[in-house]
Amino acid sequence: MSIGIRGKWVIAYDGAEHRLLRDGVVVTEGNRIKHVGRSYRGDVDRWIDASHHVVIPGMICTHTLASTAPKDKSFIDDTGARHFYMSSLGENLTALGRSIRPDDYHVFARYSVAELLRSGCTTMLEIGMVSTLGAEAAVEHIGELGIRAVEGRNIEDGRWARSQGANLETEWLGLEHGMRLLDEAERFVKKYDGALEGRLIAALYPSTVDKVSGPLQKAVREKADELKCPVSIHAAQWVVEFQNMLRMYRRTPIEYLGDTGLLGPDLVIGHGWAVAGHPLLAYPAVGGGDLGLLAKNGATVSHDPLVFTKRGNKMHSHSAYLAAGVNVSIGCDTSPQDMLNEMRLASYMSKVADWSCFSGSAREVFTSATLGGARGIGREDLGRIAPGALADIAVVDMETMNNVPCRDPVKNLVNSATRQDVELVIVNGELVVEEGVLLTIDEEKLVRQVQKTTEAIWDRIPENHYLRQTSDEVSPQSFKPWNGD
Repeated sequence: MSIGIRGKWVIAYDGAEHRLLRDGVVVTEGNRIKHVGRSYRGDVDRWIDASHHVVIPGMICTHTLASTAPKDKSFIDDTGARHFYMSSLGENLTALGRSIRPDDYHVFARYSVAELLRSGCTTMLEIGMVSTLGAEAAVEHIGELGIRAVEGRNIEDGRWARSQGANLETEWLGLEHGMRLLDEAERFVKKYDGALEGRLIAALYPSTVDKVSGPLQKAVREKADELKCPVSIHAAQWVVEFQNMLRMYRRTPIEYLGDTGLLGPDLVIGHGWAVAGHPLLAYPAVGGGDLGLLAKNGATVSHDPLVFTKRGNKMHSHSAYLAAGVNVSIGCDTSPQDMLNEMRLASYMSKVADWSCFSGSAREVFTSATLGGARGIGREDLGRIAPGALADIAVVDMETMNNVPCRDPVKNLVNSATRQDVELVIVNGELVVEEGVLLTIDEEKLVRQVQKTTEAIWDRIPENHYLRQTSDEVSPQSFKPWNGD
């Protein structure tokens, strides 16, 4: 099937960078973009009028935990552990995670994909579904909802263990444990890479830099080079991890990734904000520092601002990473999983970090959400509107209460637009959102399922919290309950 879109604006790609094409036409044929220009005289099966819209490449979310992230909403807001530097890792999130039952993962996974698609995201680098749902079910959900996904099996040979109240250390399980998981991960790559008409991109997922030993990181690097697939790891993601890496190895998380050889152009680092020189760490950079290492090795940092903004923290800064030569992409590590929202926060927090209106520009952030993500997963046919690129496209209405007046659609996307303005989404040449409605799932039914599922999880918090606290004790209501008498 061929689709033609006539847009008031098209964010087109000229072979080197995005360009603004006014009154442009985009034509898709099958799963590829056939034509981009001012006009088109050929035959098209269906024309779409986007006369007050901007046509953009589908955004690429380079970090999401689809089967677990929705549990965060309304629970980790305005809360955290002071002794873990305001983070909920190792404490509140642990209790939440242990309160999830197997069927809950399926509900959350479908909801997460729906959230992303509705925000104009067409590709997700997802971590967790294969481990929580099983490979077949994870692929089935991806296939059903219509998104493009980078997916893989979790690999680790360590786990976090608590001692002395708030001492979170790594308990090593043995290299053999990690190698068994690496074997499983390799089997997933070989079986599923290119599945779902090319929408499934298989990857290797060593879990976190402090739960994957040096020998296992080296083994992952060897296997990634052999399989030629993307790799993603959580690293430089919180103060506790940064301090523990210094204690264990006398190296920052980024330095250690460099030591093991895992740092490379196929590596996407989830978060990557806890680097030498960050003011929260009181650990100075030497020479080029961590940013210099990232740039030299071509690794990508997935900037996921919302989850850290909630903790009173931020990357220093989006623009500084780019200026240092680091490839930066955008991801979602918590719910709401909304790429428009993440772009806005990335821009604003960069400005706050640098005390500058020029920092975190709409141009920089939008490029990170598209071309930056494509570069991170090694795909030159994604994140751009150009002939030959895959037909992953979003159409956003710029004539809504959110977006008028509109002089620069990219600035409006970053500063004003919401997912309610996303009118149409195409993935692999197929319509998955039309007139703002997700075509691949019953949204109303899904919303009811998510609410019911999460209420039950909150009720199970006391039996899974290390202090046996209730959900209201862990995450107090904003206002005290009142019976109205």
